[in-house]
Amino acid sequence: MQAWSSPTHEKRIPPVSIAIEDSSRFASIMTDINTYKDEMILKFIMGAESLDNFDKFVETIKALGIEEAIQIQQAALERYNNR
Repeated sequence: MQAWSSPTHEKRIPPVSIAIEDSSRFASIMTDINTYKDEMILKFIMGAESLDNFDKFVETIKALGIEEAIQIQQAALERYNNR
């Protein structure tokens, strides 16, 4: 039971650094996405939002710029791996 109640995320991605020129854009995108995600996940769990709207949720996340954020994170990971 302890293993499931204390998840850790330290092995998901190495400690990469976002390039200075990308850091403010990445932070802006992720702030918007995390705010929306946290709000909607709670609504889905509590039943205030129908799961039929999950595809709309995904499209909104994309519209908020998740693909650009992934590209920024991928570039940081590639720099980390090439050092």
